[in-house]
Parts: sequence; C-alpha cells; structure tokens
Amino acid sequence: MTTPATDPATDPATDPRGPSTVRRASGIRRRIAEHMVRSLATSPHAATAVEVRYDAVEAARRASAAPPSVLACTAWAVVRALADFPHVNASWEDGAIRVFEHVNLGVAVDLNHEGLVVPVVHGAHGLDVAGLHERIAGLTAKARAGGLRVADMAGGTFTVSSLGRSGTLFTIPVINQPQAAILSMDTIASRPVVVEDAGGPRIEPGRVAVLTLSFDHRVFDGAYAAAFLARVRELLENPGEMPMP
Repeated sequence: MTTPATDPATDPATDPRGPSTVRRASGIRRRIAEHMVRSLATSPHAATAVEVRYDAVEAARRASAAPPSVLACTAWAVVRALADFPHVNASWEDGAIRVFEHVNLGVAVDLNHEGLVVPVVHGAHGLDVAGLHERIAGLTAKARAGGLRVADMAGGTFTVSSLGRSGTLFTIPVINQPQAAILSMDTIASRPVVVEDAGGPRIEPGRVAVLTLSFDHRVFDGAYAAAFLARVRELLENPGEMPMP
C-alpha cells in the first residue's frame, strides 16, 4: 500500500530549515520569558553607557588583605550614587513615582546557563564594601545550590548584572520590573586610553569596562541617567572613600 503524497509546504514533518529538536522550556526559562516580555511591554526602555577605568579599584584590591570582588566594589559605588540620584532607585506606579529611601540591591546570578535569578541584598545602603562582598557571595552560592527562599528575591529596588568574566564589551539589560532601572557591568579589559593633562593629550594603557544603564523613560530622562553614571564612574576612578578591608 502506498502512502498518498503530501505537499512538503504543508507537511508538519517537513521544515525547510532542516532537522531540529523541540524541547519544552524549563519552568525557570518560561518564567524568565514571561518576565522579559512583560517588562518590555510595561516600560519604555532607554539605555546609556559609560566607559570606566578600574585601574584604581584594582590597585586598591591588590593592596587589601582580603580583597573584595570587583562586583562588590561596583555595587558600593552604585549604592552611593543612588543616594545622589534617588529617582534611579524608584518605581513608576499609576502615574506617580515612588522613590525608595533604602537600597535593596538585586544581583543577577546565572545558573550554569540554565536560567537567571536575582537575589536581593536588603539594606545595601548600610553596608561597606566588605559587607557587600560577603552578602553577594553568600546569595550567589545559595542561588547556585538551589537554596534561595522567596524572601531572598523579594523587595529589590535596583538591580546590577555582571558579565565581567564573559569577555563581553557591553550589554543592554532588560529592566527587572517594577524597578525603574538596571545596570550591567561588562568585562574589564586592557585598552589604550587618551588622557588629557597640562602637557596635552597622551595615550596610556588602562583597565576599562563599560557600564550600561537601562532605564524606564517615564521615571527620568537621559540627562539624569548620564549624571548618575558619571557619579558611579567618579567613585570608581577615585576610590579614596571606598573602605577596603
């Protein structure tokens, strides 16, 4: 018995793209997908970025007896800058802007490429660099061990995401709703840097990374975002106030 011919264009078993495998997305992958789609549908996203020299931070870390992570140093600068630019630590709510007095810092954690979770360092505004390092490391380990509780991921007011070891140049992150903004940090790399001084411009090697801020354009505008990033850069490039352990 012969099987009737089937038009390849309508045959569900035929795909002009070639062989493929369909796998049901994991629960965490589906939740991430829903959250990302909802975020982009909710907030008018905009983004701005700056280059930051990490030479001074790396020198301070080398001189420390217990050097904190670069992410902890960046988090410290972000938290301090949020005090100067409070609308970055805010949320849009029904035509009003809710500005938070405390900083509960979300830190994105990759789960071995299977998904992403964002545990929260509650009360980050009250922590020094060593405290931020300890809390971030503890939450990251807890996340990768599958031990996070709902309370560990609730109440974030601002999020930081780092792809620092991935070799990336810059990343434009999606806002973690209902927050007003999210900052990504990419790889610190050696690059030629033009320095302006009394003798005119000169080129020297520098340790540079790009910080990118995605923000809800309803809450604040590009000039405010740029000023916030400039303050973060100032704190990182002149870390005299950063208390190293």
